[in-house]
Amino acid sequence: IILIASTSTQRQNMTTGEKWIGNILNPINSVVNAGSNIMNQGFYTLFNFSKIAKENDILKQEIEVLEKEVIETRLHRDELEELRGLKFALNYIEEDEDFQPIAANISAKSSSNWFDVFTIDVGEKHGISPNSIVLASNGLVGRVFDVGGNWAKVISVIDSNSSVSFQVLRNRSYQGIISGSITNELQGYLFDPTAEVVVGDKLITSGLGMYPEGIMIGEVIEVSKSSDQLLKTVTVEPAVNFQRLNKVLVIIPSSKEE
Repeated sequence: IILIASTSTQRQNMTTGEKWIGNILNPINSVVNAGSNIMNQGFYTLFNFSKIAKENDILKQEIEVLEKEVIETRLHRDELEELRGLKFALNYIEEDEDFQPIAANISAKSSSNWFDVFTIDVGEKHGISPNSIVLASNGLVGRVFDVGGNWAKVISVIDSNSSVSFQVLRNRSYQGIISGSITNELQGYLFDPTAEVVVGDKLITSGLGMYPEGIMIGEVIEVSKSSDQLLKTVTVEPAVNFQRLNKVLVIIPSSKEE
């Protein structure tokens, strides 16, 4: 190829043989040059791919760190909100009552998704005793029924073995008894079957029994009468969201018996 090029520069006219050889070799030159360009591009692409892969790994690590920071920040924020809520729960207790509030974390629960029975991480050494009252920021949770050195078990108001004396916030002369149920709603009845209770009424503790008066229990979602019209019953949605319960406030009960 070089020989033909050199010869062509020295002479104006090429022989027929030289032209024939040139016609054959020109396409080969094009293929060789194209192959060389492709190889150069391939090496460049391979180098860039390796560089991009390293940059992606670095970005992934940075994203993982940021995600952990976001999760930790969110957990910290949620914990602060829960603690503020527990402080709000103290509003249910009269200032002159001799109660010692203790914040507690829920450490275990029953096999269901609801906290009808659960364990908290405080016990006898913290002053907890059976029938200690358990609150959340938005209302009544239940009471302690079993205690160990650094743990206690709580039965909540939505458990079928639990019952609470209530009064209607709108008219406190309307009173009754409410209990948990297998549906995790509250079912109860009024002492006065003529009481004009309606859907949307708020129920609070009446002060009869172990629970102090005025703790929010829930909201009436259904009112009905028995077939003999002698009993007015209510279905109540608890004020506390038991599926999202993480922290509670425990207070030592008064000397009153249920």
